[in-house]
Amino acid sequence: MLSHVAANVNLTTEPEVDPVIALALRQFLRESRIDMGDLATAAGIGRATLYRRYGDRDRVLGEVLWAITHRAWARLWQASRQEGMARVIAVLDQAMRDTVASPALRALLERDPETALRVLTSQQGVVQYRLVAGLADLIRAERDDETSEIPVTKLAYAVVRLAESFCYSDVITGAPPDIDTATDIIRKLLA
Repeated sequence: MLSHVAANVNLTTEPEVDPVIALALRQFLRESRIDMGDLATAAGIGRATLYRRYGDRDRVLGEVLWAITHRAWARLWQASRQEGMARVIAVLDQAMRDTVASPALRALLERDPETALRVLTSQQGVVQYRLVAGLADLIRAERDDETSEIPVTKLAYAVVRLAESFCYSDVITGAPPDIDTATDIIRKLLA
């Protein structure tokens, strides 16, 4: 089974995506959902094999959402001309804007908000765990000094949770997403 602990969290390079997860990714982008029976058929494996190798639907959905997130971060990172923490903040800002604008993700959040939030924001899932680890690495690499009183992993966790709160606020509280405010707060946290 795929492991969130062993995952590549280098957010600066394009990820290699497992072939079955790539099929699930195409299905998700086309239909905004994942059907495990259809996925098993498309992959040429039985449902039992799919579940044994990749886990349940939430786990596969997490891998798909992580592949989308990782790919987007890598492209944004490579396209950014800024340096240091300004680069981290600019990439975070655009990643949040892209997240809010994603038709497939918005459809998932509207159709099944509980599953979407569980998969995206749970520490037991792959998305948040890997994003925190990758962001912590970027903060370490881009910081000019190590004078922060807050451990980098805790800082990255706080930034990711803040970003989630503002990106998914429409589902969590009914308030519209507010990326400008999120970016302002993140800028202060990472200063």
